Amino acid sequence: MLKGRKLIELSYDVQAGLGRIDVPDFDRLRTMGMAATLAIHLRGLQEIEFEVLRKVSDHFFSIPSYALREVIEILGEIEYVGIVKKDGKILSIIPDIPHFKDIYERVGDYFSFSELNEHEQGTLLILSELQQKPENRDRLVSNIGIDHKLMERCVNIGETGNYFKEFRARGRNIIASPFYFSDNLGELADLTAKVGADDISIVLDVIKSNQGWPLSLIQKRAELGGKKLTNQQMQLLIHLCSEGILKPPSIEFKNSKETFVFTPKPGKSRLDSSNREIYERAMALVACVRKGQLLAEQFRIKMPIRILEVLRDQGYIGSNSEAASQYRNLVFLRVGHLKHIAGDRYQFHLNPEPENKAALDLAINLLRTGELANLDVKQEARIALSKDEKYIQSIISAAELKGRSQVTLHGESAEQFEQLILAYE
Repeated sequence: MLKGRKLIELSYDVQAGLGRIDVPDFDRLRTMGMAATLAIHLRGLQEIEFEVLRKVSDHFFSIPSYALREVIEILGEIEYVGIVKKDGKILSIIPDIPHFKDIYERVGDYFSFSELNEHEQGTLLILSELQQKPENRDRLVSNIGIDHKLMERCVNIGETGNYFKEFRARGRNIIASPFYFSDNLGELADLTAKVGADDISIVLDVIKSNQGWPLSLIQKRAELGGKKLTNQQMQLLIHLCSEGILKPPSIEFKNSKETFVFTPKPGKSRLDSSNREIYERAMALVACVRKGQLLAEQFRIKMPIRILEVLRDQGYIGSNSEAASQYRNLVFLRVGHLKHIAGDRYQFHLNPEPENKAALDLAINLLRTGELANLDVKQEARIALSKDEKYIQSIISAAELKGRSQVTLHGESAEQFEQLILAYE
């Protein structure tokens, strides 16, 4: 049974996928997803006028006005927001979300899996299985214990919301989630049908525990972070890289070019354009300290997490003779700059823009837990929540203008219009 963080994280993904699509089969699940969505975006903000919140929630989070009040009341009950009312009408909310606690966990404690209907439970169980790997449809049915007819309906809804996608590969029906695997999903489904989901899951799990490991070192030692890989798992990892499913970044250093292996990039619904740049910079940060840890030219880094923590806390890393080579890619990405100290010794200094600080926090989390944390926060939405009603109204108006489509004239109508234009020449 799903509970706590897992329950709410999956509900958030379903809500993000369905957006404005109304699903009569779902009830409580959407409310869970909406509560999680608001909670992660409200942390750290000041008092927000309800009218601003209403428009931002509808525009960015697909939370309709009629559902917003219930969601706010729930967040009030778990003491995530203070609610300012007058004559029963909500005037504003005051966020009070702890900075050092797991938001999903607290929201998850309010809800329970048992209060969901069978379609909602089935959807979350399927999605939970697909977070780490695609899976054979028949095996999903067996593992979850779900009725075939119910499975069919859940998958159909999920394909509409783009959090499920079904493939026919090697005579098997393979289901994958574009939320967790963004690149070359068809090839990944084919691999699942060919080698089975278990080895894929093992390989991805080992990578998650050792984010940013150099591919050349994995190939040389046939292991990853002390975990021996079978020949099939080794070939699978190389194939995942070569087919672009893992898309490991390659970085040029002074005398070499190295490729560093990370878990698959999340899909667009979990990684918007602003967070994509943060993600790329975080991978580069991890790759640079892994280079110093595992492929040092002379002075080996013993604690890569500590190096990044020092960079975060004091804004620079102590000088050494390998810094110019090791961190040059971070200069190209505008993460930081090199300061010459003496001779061949340089210090790397962080450029203190918000996106670089976010990338550094993400890089530390990748090394510590393997998780891609806080990439589900839409920065544009947070900015809108901190502005007045006039600001969000301008965004909505611009989006409406951009979204208008032109009706194309066809046949006789087009010909008549052309003749009318010619008559004025």
